[in-house]
Formats: sequence, structure tokens, C-alpha cells
Amino acid sequence: MTIVELIQDASAAWDREIPAPEEAVARLITESGLELPEDYLSFLRKSNGGEGELGVQPCWFQIWRAEDVIEFGVGYEVPKYASGFFAFGSNGGGEILAFDTRSGTPWTIAALPCIGLNPDEAMLVASSFKEFVAQMGRVYQE
Repeated sequence: MTIVELIQDASAAWDREIPAPEEAVARLITESGLELPEDYLSFLRKSNGGEGELGVQPCWFQIWRAEDVIEFGVGYEVPKYASGFFAFGSNGGGEILAFDTRSGTPWTIAALPCIGLNPDEAMLVASSFKEFVAQMGRVYQE
């Protein structure tokens, strides 16, 4: 499935948002200073954030709006304490969700504890953003 098909998959029950304004996506690209994954940018152009169950640990996701990503990442002090990670959301309960830019592309998705932000404590969530989206709206089963 393409990223757009995954986002539109009605069997995945999560709260979708209206598309991000293109100027907000452009500003995010510029301010990040990174070559953000096209799947992530496509996601924002279809749903400017979202929230729901996640079929893998940490079991819940909140993807931030394009307008908030840089501000929230700086607020959590990700650039200072977790160099090599780019935060795009949280689990709503003490962990941020971030791209691990230290790896090759596609960047993996990791969860890091908000307190401490120790890169050594990063938990692998998905091998790519597309794989992450495929788990959105799914119930975690051990």
C-alpha cells in the first residue's frame, strides 16, 4: 500500500486531521534543516497530525501538526539532549516519537523518554515512517 492508501485505510481507527497548509509544510522543511522523509511530508499533506492506538510499543501515538513540530522539539530540548533525533510526536505519556537520523535512510522511528532524553534508551518503534503509519489505528497485541 502507498502512504496515502495507509492514511485513508478506513479499517485503521485513529483521529485524522485536516491537511496541513502547504506553507506550514514548506516552513517545517526549511526550519528542520533536514531532508525529511517524503512519506512523512505526504502524511502531513493528508492529515496535519493525528492520534490513536498504535499496534506496536508504545501503543499510542500523537503526531504533531506541522506548525508545532519545531517548537515542540525545541521545548523538549531534543536538539540539546538527543542529537541525531528529530521529534515529530509523542505517545501522550512520557515518550517522544522521533526519526533517528543517525541511521541510513529510511530513518527508523524511535521512542525516547521525555525525561533524560538519553539516546541510549531509544526504543525502536518502526523501521520507517511508512511502517509506522501501517501500525496506526491498530490494537497492540503481545
